[in-house]
Amino acid sequence: MVESFVKKQAVSMYKNVKKKIERGIAFLTCISVNNIACHYSPLTSDETVLEENDVVKMVIGVSYRWFYCGCCTHVLQEGPVTERAVDVITAANTTVEVSLRVVRPGKKMREI
Repeated sequence: MVESFVKKQAVSMYKNVKKKIERGIAFLTCISVNNIACHYSPLTSDETVLEENDVVKMVIGVSYRWFYCGCCTHVLQEGPVTERAVDVITAANTTVEVSLRVVRPGKKMREI
């Protein structure tokens, strides 16, 4: 469902240009729940049902003119938010913020 929406939006962008522009889905959408860290792409036969208080991580990748970009986000299901969920998400956000400060021009890959 997410991939269909993204593909439709990508195709509609720059549709009036004369030269074909490669764009669309870069990789399967990953939906990881709770203790599954990342990169889980459910099959059409997957019967997993999201439950109250589940923490859901999504990674969506798109391509445009052979450049690829992935976006990751997390979502809390409805219901009271547990202290542990708050701690985990806060730790993840802090890690991203600190990591982004390290990535700079001139840095060697091994330093990141």
